[in-house]
Amino acid sequence: MKNYSSKTAKGYRLKPETHNLIKSLQELTRNNADEVLNASCMMYLSYVAGKNFEAGNQNTNSENSKS
Repeated sequence: MKNYSSKTAKGYRLKPETHNLIKSLQELTRNNADEVLNASCMMYLSYVAGKNFEAGNQNTNSENSKS
Protein backbone atom coordinates (compact mmCIF):
# COMPACT_ATOMS: atom_id res chain seq x y z
CA MET A 1 0.00 0.00 0.00
CA LYS A 2 1.32 3.44 -0.96
CA ASN A 3 1.43 6.45 1.32
CA TYR A 4 -0.17 9.50 -0.28
CA SER A 5 0.61 13.05 0.74
CA SER A 6 -2.24 15.25 1.93
CA LYS A 7 -0.87 18.05 -0.30
CA THR A 8 -2.45 18.56 -3.70
CA ALA A 9 -0.77 20.16 -6.69
CA LYS A 10 -1.58 23.84 -7.04
CA GLY A 11 -0.41 24.16 -10.64
CA TYR A 12 2.59 26.43 -9.98
CA ARG A 13 4.84 26.77 -13.03
CA LEU A 14 7.97 28.40 -11.72
CA LYS A 15 11.59 28.47 -12.81
CA PRO A 16 13.92 26.05 -10.99
CA GLU A 17 15.76 28.96 -9.33
CA THR A 18 12.44 30.21 -7.96
CA HIS A 19 11.75 26.77 -6.49
CA ASN A 20 15.21 26.89 -4.90
CA LEU A 21 14.46 30.32 -3.43
CA ILE A 22 11.17 29.08 -1.99
CA LYS A 23 12.93 26.06 -0.53
CA SER A 24 15.55 28.25 1.15
CA LEU A 25 12.83 30.53 2.55
CA GLN A 26 11.01 27.48 3.88
CA GLU A 27 14.15 26.39 5.70
CA LEU A 28 14.72 29.86 7.15
CA THR A 29 11.15 30.40 8.30
CA ARG A 30 10.26 26.75 8.98
CA ASN A 31 6.97 27.18 7.10
CA ASN A 32 5.49 25.27 4.20
CA ALA A 33 5.61 26.53 0.61
CA ASP A 34 2.05 27.91 0.71
CA GLU A 35 2.81 30.08 3.74
CA VAL A 36 6.09 31.31 2.22
CA LEU A 37 4.39 32.21 -1.07
CA ASN A 38 1.49 33.90 0.70
CA ALA A 39 3.79 36.03 2.85
CA SER A 40 5.95 36.91 -0.16
CA CYS A 41 2.94 37.96 -2.23
CA MET A 42 1.54 40.05 0.60
CA MET A 43 4.90 41.81 1.06
CA TYR A 44 5.13 42.49 -2.67
CA LEU A 45 1.55 43.77 -2.77
CA SER A 46 2.21 46.22 0.06
CA TYR A 47 5.40 47.35 -1.71
CA VAL A 48 3.58 47.94 -5.00
CA ALA A 49 0.62 49.60 -3.29
CA GLY A 50 3.00 51.92 -1.47
CA LYS A 51 4.73 52.88 -4.71
CA ASN A 52 1.40 53.50 -6.44
CA PHE A 53 0.20 55.56 -3.49
CA GLU A 54 3.35 57.71 -3.57
CA ALA A 55 3.03 58.21 -7.33
CA GLY A 56 -0.63 59.15 -6.88
CA ASN A 57 0.28 61.71 -4.23
CA GLN A 58 2.87 63.31 -6.51
CA ASN A 59 0.35 63.62 -9.33
CA THR A 60 -2.23 65.12 -6.98
CA ASN A 61 0.26 67.63 -5.58
CA SER A 62 1.39 68.74 -9.03
CA GLU A 63 -2.23 69.16 -10.16
CA ASN A 64 -3.02 71.22 -7.06
CA SER A 65 -0.03 73.49 -7.59
CA LYS A 66 -1.22 74.31 -11.14
CA SER A 67 -4.47 75.81 -9.82
